[in-house]
Amino acid sequence: MFALYAWGNFIREAELDRLPAWLDPAVLDGSRQAVDDNLTLIDEGPMPVDGPATFFDVDGRLLTGRDLIGRDLTGSAWRVAWIRVATDGTRDDALRITDAMSEAGDVYVDDEPERNPLPLGEIVTVWEDEHGQWDLALVRL
Repeated sequence: MFALYAWGNFIREAELDRLPAWLDPAVLDGSRQAVDDNLTLIDEGPMPVDGPATFFDVDGRLLTGRDLIGRDLTGSAWRVAWIRVATDGTRDDALRITDAMSEAGDVYVDDEPERNPLPLGEIVTVWEDEHGQWDLALVRL
């Protein structure tokens, strides 16, 4: 099984990593995949997110969306750390998304990354757009 994760300066600079919609129970349990129309990799609509498997930094602790279901985060410092892009779990579906991003602009691809920036799996490929706004990683789970 494969997972595609996204992060980068864009979501932090635009404060898309702190949108209240991330804490919507429908996003956290996976019944809704859209968080915000401005959260896009390409201009073809909002990025589909897998909320339960997205990683959040909550008061310095790394938790998944499923860990946050039913929790009151009032008074907590939280933000999205790594967004799991909703795919069907296959490498081909993840590559479909990264190919669309690559076609939209200049993207650096590392097919032999030396380190895994994520707290899970085996890193397979990393993508970074030329402006440093988006990073993506394909992880074998």
